[in-house]
Amino acid sequence: MKINVAEKDSGVFVLELEGDLDMSASPQVRSTLLQILNKTPSHLVIDLSKVPYIDSSGIATFVEGLQLSRRSDIRFTLAGANRTVESIFELAHLKEVFEMIPDAGVLMDG
Repeated sequence: MKINVAEKDSGVFVLELEGDLDMSASPQVRSTLLQILNKTPSHLVIDLSKVPYIDSSGIATFVEGLQLSRRSDIRFTLAGANRTVESIFELAHLKEVFEMIPDAGVLMDG
């Protein structure tokens, strides 16, 4: 799993992930997520465009991140999920719980 964090204008952080988000990668993603949330950004965007697969541990990592972000009034967005990844969120009945957009660039252009 490759992880890249970019800080954009006005407190917006983009967490770019590349590779399968499974049990072996989830602890590293969780740690990075917590580091970013501790900086209390205004918005955290997780770019999933290079994540071909996510398992339940990856979903749990994002659920925890969403809960923590809501406590601190931080906007939490998942961007660029492919059909396979998106279907995992649908199966877990979480697609409506998360803000999911087709592309992280949409936010950055506005």
